[in-house]
Amino acid sequence: MTITDIDREYMKMALKEARKALSRGDYPIGAVLLIDGKYVGIMGNSLHTGKDWISHAEADLLRKYSKIIKKNVKKNKSEIVLYTTLEPCLMCLGTCILNRISRIVYSCPDPHGGATRINPKELTEWYVRKWPQIEGGLYKEESYELMIEFMDMKNDDVWNKIKILFVKMHEKW
Repeated sequence: MTITDIDREYMKMALKEARKALSRGDYPIGAVLLIDGKYVGIMGNSLHTGKDWISHAEADLLRKYSKIIKKNVKKNKSEIVLYTTLEPCLMCLGTCILNRISRIVYSCPDPHGGATRINPKELTEWYVRKWPQIEGGLYKEESYELMIEFMDMKNDDVWNKIKILFVKMHEKW
């Protein structure tokens, strides 16, 4: 993992946004977007407090700035980096690929729905060319603790089963 001080700075911002999501009663995920090393925006999850189940922090952030992303990719072949506090799900990873995200840095692995372990070589050549660099584990303990706090708040059968997956994963660290 090639983590820099800049990565640490922006992941801390994402974690702060995840804490805000948790305080609203939402799944504690925060995401930050950079284009060519410049801060573009930040978003927290609204999956549980929003209108729909696709309101993931990463997808909402990319949707909000999609015109800026597209312009920069086409004109400048910009480096676009997404920081997120939880390993992206299949939907968010797909959204990253379609938006030509160059690099994804995530904090906590997601044993329930993380999609970054997909082997792009098993997909078509188009995906292999567009696949971002992916690095995980930066401040994973802090993100993990937020996830467990959320699941403890929910305290129902569904979340307790997901919590067991997180705890087992954590025991292997």
